[in-house]
Amino acid sequence: MSPQRHAPAPVRRGDHVTLAIEALADGPDALARIDGYVVLVPGVLPGERVRAEITSAARKFGRARVLQVDRRAAERTEPRCRHFLQCGGCHWQHADYASQLRFKQQRVQKELAFALGEQAPAVADCVPAPAPYGQRHKVALQLLPGERGPRMALHRLRDLSLVPLQECPAVAAPALQLARAAIAVLGALRLPVFDAETGDGMLRSVLVRRAAATGQSHLVVVATDDLPELLPHCAALQEAGATTISVNVNREPTGRLLGARTTVLAGPPRIDERIGDTTYCIAPDAFFQTSPAGAGELVRLVRDFLQPRATDTVADLYCGGGLFALPLAQRAATVVGVEESPVALADAEAGVRRNRLHNVRLVRGAVEQVLERFGSGDLPRPDLAVLDPPRAGAAPAAVRRLSALGPRRIAHVACDPGALGRDLRAFAECGYRAERVVPVDMFPQTWHVEAVALLARAPA
Repeated sequence: MSPQRHAPAPVRRGDHVTLAIEALADGPDALARIDGYVVLVPGVLPGERVRAEITSAARKFGRARVLQVDRRAAERTEPRCRHFLQCGGCHWQHADYASQLRFKQQRVQKELAFALGEQAPAVADCVPAPAPYGQRHKVALQLLPGERGPRMALHRLRDLSLVPLQECPAVAAPALQLARAAIAVLGALRLPVFDAETGDGMLRSVLVRRAAATGQSHLVVVATDDLPELLPHCAALQEAGATTISVNVNREPTGRLLGARTTVLAGPPRIDERIGDTTYCIAPDAFFQTSPAGAGELVRLVRDFLQPRATDTVADLYCGGGLFALPLAQRAATVVGVEESPVALADAEAGVRRNRLHNVRLVRGAVEQVLERFGSGDLPRPDLAVLDPPRAGAAPAAVRRLSALGPRRIAHVACDPGALGRDLRAFAECGYRAERVVPVDMFPQTWHVEAVALLARAPA
């Protein structure tokens, strides 16, 4: 059989075309068609009619940039940031916030319908962020050389080249102010900025994480080597708002933010964040949700879905720094947290001590392997379970082994709707049905959406 041949694209690079926008696609893109040929266009909305220039025309699909919007969607609004669609940090600033929430709910519903068919549950309205901007309490700024020292930058949309940055309204203002102050201090060191093409230079990026409830902040300078030159400036950086100042040594290629070694130069090894009545302890190089308000919504949903009793054992799988384990331990008899990352597990252990909990057991290892120990005398059989796997979803063996343990309810937290759909289909094959799904907007102005699903055993 001869290989299938694709018809040539009906357009060429540089062509000017009129496009009717049909639907949103991935990231900042929306979809239009020319004689069935798909063209992806950033910064437009379904129902709009635009004039555009073709920027690429591969056999399967093309890309275009907007020249003029002839027919505007009712949801269109003016982007707040001058760098919108130059850097890759935001996708939907051209859509009003109510429509962003609707688009996210529809995205989750579509993925679940694809995965589960008629068995897909109705997806609830998306839980909004407290405000459309300023919700990111972690910011990682790349560095570019400038006449007066390093300049802050972000990666360009679709590639790893850098866009000089003057503002970022998506980030909480105090976090951005601290990052600016740190970059000014780095300028006084007169050290070369890292050049991704040659590999020369030292200063790579500045990372700030600010705790919303306590006001404490991590400041991490990422460099290709240790920075003893920064030590005399630590006091000034703490006056600028840094609680803890660290240097991360990263000699990896461009695209990887942090290297393997982080050294604290000043301040405590962890900062405190408080969500509800739980305190979390966060190391400078650990993962924690970028939106504390969104993290609080995830905790609320998991707690409400599971409804732990005072006699229950709860398994928290992929537990990270204890986002769910710590508050669930305040209601359940026992919580067993399973996590592979030693950095995250150390944060969870610090959180157990800080909250004076005595009913949490933390186990390091791959979830699918540790699950074999539950119910065998080593670890108790769970009555309830929560899992918050990586973006790709849970390991298939983890789904099978958790289902075999038979917890009466499972809360599944996912940051990718497609992965959530695949996991829910795997759970369905093991006898668990998704009863409720609630999206949560952790990243306004982007297409990203978190979701929490409640699973229970399907009737026999």
